[in-house]
Amino acid sequence: MNFDLKDAIEIPERSLVDEIVEEIAKRTGKNHQEVFSMINEKQEKMNNLLSFEVVALIVAKEVGVEVSKYIALVEERIFDETAQ
Repeated sequence: MNFDLKDAIEIPERSLVDEIVEEIAKRTGKNHQEVFSMINEKQEKMNNLLSFEVVALIVAKEVGVEVSKYIALVEERIFDETAQ
């Protein structure tokens, strides 16, 4: 019987928001908590009309992150949530 450590340990997948936050943090030099605060603040200024993911994309774009690879993923997630 072979034992593979990868089978025993399930590594959680990073969420889409985590990836976007990481990109913003790298670009701005801020830590994750500061980036989440930036996104929350922007979301509040928009009267919470947009999802956190969409606002994260806006903030990312504003700080110069290339967001094109995330747009389809965020769109898919939004439509999946609204369909349920």
